[in-house]
Amino acid sequence: MTSESVESPAAVGDVPEGSTRTTVWTRRGEINAPVFVPDATRGVVRGVATSLYAAQGVEATLVSTAHLASQPGASAVASLGGVHAFMGWDRPVISDSGGFQVFSLLGSNRSLAKVSDAGLEYRFSPKQKYRQLSPRSCIEAQVRLGADIIYALDYCTHPSAPDGEQDRSVELTLRWAAECRKRFDELVADLPAENRPLLFAVVQGGSSAERRKHCAEALAEIGFDGYGFGGYPINEGRLVDEVALVAELTPPGSVLHGLGIGTPENVVSAWRAGYDIFDCTLPTRNARRGVLYSQLDTSALDAPRFYRYARMEDERWVRNKGPVDPGCDCEPCTTVPAGYLAHLYRIEDPLAGILGSLHNLRFYVRLMNALRAERER
Repeated sequence: MTSESVESPAAVGDVPEGSTRTTVWTRRGEINAPVFVPDATRGVVRGVATSLYAAQGVEATLVSTAHLASQPGASAVASLGGVHAFMGWDRPVISDSGGFQVFSLLGSNRSLAKVSDAGLEYRFSPKQKYRQLSPRSCIEAQVRLGADIIYALDYCTHPSAPDGEQDRSVELTLRWAAECRKRFDELVADLPAENRPLLFAVVQGGSSAERRKHCAEALAEIGFDGYGFGGYPINEGRLVDEVALVAELTPPGSVLHGLGIGTPENVVSAWRAGYDIFDCTLPTRNARRGVLYSQLDTSALDAPRFYRYARMEDERWVRNKGPVDPGCDCEPCTTVPAGYLAHLYRIEDPLAGILGSLHNLRFYVRLMNALRAERER
């Protein structure tokens, strides 16, 4: 299998048929593909200093437009120098559109969000005022934040939503995508190509192949630098068929983002289907709960389970003198015994979640490295 790097923003999607993408170009530099991007939802990977996860080999982060627009506000972030200066992070940043956050709010409490033809409204508490997310304001907020890959506004639905709602999801996603494209082009018109962020769109359609096809083809006609899978990519722990379908429907060589795809086995499966970028809160959320990944077997990536869980609550770790994972080169595995880490979890010291997060992030970086090595063989 051959591969080709992308060396300019104009060539972001120009990967010959039958080859595998190795690089995604951004104005903040290249991202090696495949890449796992930790969710720095509010501008921070929970409890972990930016310099620490950079040291684990993390290449990019993802922030939430809805959350940062709410607190401290996109204009406040811009006044502090943009999201990179705000976070102390000089590598690529991806911002989502806010569509999935609004969907989540609708699922938890319908008084927290609204959907109209004009866009989305949301609030994170019944005590707050509604905030607007129109196609125009969505793009303006992300440009103001200074993200390097930004998303067109989309309307996310649950797979079990009735046909009428699924049809409306695709209709609004396409209408908003065209408006986002127009506003984006206006905002970056005076910027040199190498200084422009990339604009991605989300392919919606639920579990209907027909809707997915219509959405993907219409978005491709509008024209975007990349595409994300919209909706729930997982059912009962496994990738849904529509994940691979979307990869087939988007233009050949497109940068594909597996939004919310997070378990190691699902990341591998989605990469084999053609996806380049993955993000999820799972690694760091598990770390805060004392669930660490270990024993990565790079020779068996297609096996049902090519890694193991280390649950730090287990008694066996209390007197363990070795690292949690002998094959890992992260800071906690190379500096402290597993028994110390187990102790931190037992006394509920915040350092436990920090060290555990560093370990899990390093595990995912090692997994990405293994996939890249496999591609080169």
